[in-house]
Amino acid sequence: MMRWLLLALLPQLSTAVTGQGPRGVHPINERYIAVADSSIDSIIIVDGHSGGAVVGHLVLHDRSEDDNTNSWLNPISLASCDECNHIFLTSNQDLYAIALDRPLADMAESHDFSSLSNAAVEEYWPDNWSEKYKGDGYLRMISIAHDGSSAYVAHAKGGIFSFDPLDPAQSSLAAKHVVHIGDADIGDDINGLHHTRSLKNLVVTRSKYVHILKLVAEDGTNPLDYGEPIAYKLTLNYHCSKLYDGVEMTFMDTAIINEYAFVLGHPKHSDKSEHNGVALYRLTWYDEDEAWKDCTQIAGSGLEGAGWVDGSGEEAKFSSTPHDIAVLPSLDSHTIIVGDVDNHALRYVDVTIPVETHDQTDKVRVSSVAYDEDLYQVLYTNEEPWTTLSLESVMEQDGKSYYHSGPEGLYSMTFDAAQDECGRVGIGRICTLPELRARFARGQYPTIDGDDTTWTTVWSAESCMGCHLEDPGRCPVQEDGDSSWGENFKMIAIFNPQVGLQNQCVHVDRPVDTMSMCCGLGGPAVINPTSESNEQDKGNVDSKQAGVISAGVVVPLFLIAAAAYGLYMRKRTKPSWWPKFLRNDSREETGHAPHREVDLRGRDYI
Repeated sequence: MMRWLLLALLPQLSTAVTGQGPRGVHPINERYIAVADSSIDSIIIVDGHSGGAVVGHLVLHDRSEDDNTNSWLNPISLASCDECNHIFLTSNQDLYAIALDRPLADMAESHDFSSLSNAAVEEYWPDNWSEKYKGDGYLRMISIAHDGSSAYVAHAKGGIFSFDPLDPAQSSLAAKHVVHIGDADIGDDINGLHHTRSLKNLVVTRSKYVHILKLVAEDGTNPLDYGEPIAYKLTLNYHCSKLYDGVEMTFMDTAIINEYAFVLGHPKHSDKSEHNGVALYRLTWYDEDEAWKDCTQIAGSGLEGAGWVDGSGEEAKFSSTPHDIAVLPSLDSHTIIVGDVDNHALRYVDVTIPVETHDQTDKVRVSSVAYDEDLYQVLYTNEEPWTTLSLESVMEQDGKSYYHSGPEGLYSMTFDAAQDECGRVGIGRICTLPELRARFARGQYPTIDGDDTTWTTVWSAESCMGCHLEDPGRCPVQEDGDSSWGENFKMIAIFNPQVGLQNQCVHVDRPVDTMSMCCGLGGPAVINPTSESNEQDKGNVDSKQAGVISAGVVVPLFLIAAAAYGLYMRKRTKPSWWPKFLRNDSREETGHAPHREVDLRGRDYI
């Protein structure tokens, strides 16, 4: 059943855990992200450099319970550390320790996550934690220091609990109830929890406040270890509601980069939509005032309905249910990852320019890491072809493609114009995202100048449909409405060999400077792109005029040309579309040439 969630999943749950999708995100390094996806009840490892390819996964429940979704874990958050031999995961009911054969960081370094699927999932509730908080539906986020020096779990009504992520024994003395509700003015309704990069503070986000807890006192000790929490309180609603004339707001999570706090939230009610999408806000620390001030909206609307739109921060749209953000570990950029639950994707919000320049918040850029390639069907549909596939195998799809390199191959196209170009060359259609991944990975893509630092942009056939799921599953194909959106949006793929593949969701009628790249069956043909819209219109007219030439002239010429071409190809390597009965070399029947073939018109056909 797929519809807007009007009530909580369980009577005791708050809106912090509604929606089904990527609820928890944990960046392993700059490239790989571990994701807790409740729509498929799995942990997946997403390759951010390959446009969202899944390179490892772990189903969290017993596979004999596939049909009984009530027995699924329904994950909320996950975390690990560089030397941790466990992944720690929260559901609304319990905390779990997932034993690994080696740390995630080591798997990432070797680009091999194959052993993850064999990991054991075990409940973990230390002896020093009160049983009254277990299974009550209020467990929330988890945060672990990257060096494993500390780890904390948030309970919406109970406070904050600590444990040792390097040695998660039941009898561990490090496991304590370190913050009770009311300590350091921290109330209930805790939503988010994050270590700062320096590991000196723990950022606690509540519905209307952020509390910054000290983890390192002046004498070098951790105040939480001694039951003496010290926190700075930031009144989010006071600062940010001014953007909406004082409308009441709610907030889900906070991440701090340098002197800026980036907060995920939105107004609780909007006249524009019953389910308004979230926005990302920035507050600035002022040393002279020793205060956070100046709330600025940098990405998303906050008032308009849920959507999936990329580009500038101003034009970007998110769904209404994200509640976890993280900072991508990188030395040369500042990127915030948003687990966009109802869009079933990760969203990258690049805040590098406003962080480095202390200005230019209009330079924020949003892109998508779209990993949801029929994952639910692959895992849970017990029929062909799904039973023969894996989450990793559906990420790439090989085959034939056609493209045109060089400066003359770049021109402004809408999605329909790009599709028309593919139809004109005989290949037939725009490439899907899995097809683009396969071709980009092996270096078969159009470029303007052949330089590895140059970006290549092409339209893809990937939809930007989002929906709100009450239960695990997948989005239905339906028109835009209260529970689904994105019918008229497609992804453009942007590739650079040094950085990787990125995606952006844009409206199909928006002209984008792209190169033509087509996939499918058929032989090579001439593509004649134009750089100006009036030239494109002229080309369309010329094509229509050419189509009325008498068949009595075309057919004889075609037969003569085909016979001549057949004689010419008799002793040469045939393309994969060459009829089998005219072949005399069985090696050519595989459909794959051992090298790139370039036809005499200067176009690449692979």
